[in-house]
Amino acid sequence: MKTKRTLIALILCVALLFSFGCAARSATQESTADYAKPASGTYDMAAPQAEEAGYSSNEAAASEPQTGEPTGDFDVRKIVYTADMTVTADDPAAALKALLEKAQSLGGYVSGSYSTTDDLGTNYAYTTLKVPADQLEALVTAANALGKVNDYRLSSDDISLSYYDMQARLDNAKAEEEQLLQILAKCETVEEILAVRQSLTSVRADIESYTAQMNLWDNLVSYATLNVTINRTPKTAVEGENELIQIWKASDVWNKMARGFQNSARFVVNAIGAIGIFLAFAIIPVGVLFLLIGLPIILHKKNKHKKAAALRAQQTESPEVDDTVKKNE
Repeated sequence: MKTKRTLIALILCVALLFSFGCAARSATQESTADYAKPASGTYDMAAPQAEEAGYSSNEAAASEPQTGEPTGDFDVRKIVYTADMTVTADDPAAALKALLEKAQSLGGYVSGSYSTTDDLGTNYAYTTLKVPADQLEALVTAANALGKVNDYRLSSDDISLSYYDMQARLDNAKAEEEQLLQILAKCETVEEILAVRQSLTSVRADIESYTAQMNLWDNLVSYATLNVTINRTPKTAVEGENELIQIWKASDVWNKMARGFQNSARFVVNAIGAIGIFLAFAIIPVGVLFLLIGLPIILHKKNKHKKAAALRAQQTESPEVDDTVKKNE
């Protein structure tokens, strides 16, 4: 009995589920049909699409450079080369001169140079040379021929990322400048013109800054740098002994004596010049002090002496007058 009731309940459940599924399917078809029906009013779908397309084209035009110039080859690496070397030569002055001439012949130039000397001539020289990057190896070879190379270092700095980032900024700034110029041509009020000009001034300042930085990087990439230090070859013990022996030659003694006299004469001339400069600076304030203080004191003392002399003269004359009066009496 219970089994029959269970079967009947299951059959009823299956029938209910089937009816619910059919009802849901019909409702879905009706909603789909309603959604597919056109609305009573006409709505042009082409208008928003056209507006969206116009906005996309304007945005793309704004993002692209408007200068018409090529943006550059982003595949070319921008590398700055710098080399440092130390050379020992018998004559640093002659070696420096030969190296400078070689750099100029390779299309380079001297960025800086200095040297120090002693009694025997130039003992140290330093120079910074700029040559085209493809000529750096030739200049290094010429420096190797000057003497013994004690140290050589070559370093490179890849500035490609910073360079092309700056180039993109420059292109965008130029595009913005053109857009501002177009807007300025359409301005009608003074306030609008001043506002656009203010923005235009700021953009042009950025363009000048970006251009200057890129020109600097272009120069650094085009010209490699070579820093050369030239030291004089140290003398050996035998050469030092021979030099000590040769010092006592008559010519060497005379040269050293002449150099000593020249130094003494220069010292005397410099001392006289220093004294003259001191007097030239001191004579005016000393003269003013003398006129304000010294001269009144001197005049006062002279007047005082004159008064004292006159008083003594009167005192010597008064006894003689008294004696004359007594005699007359």
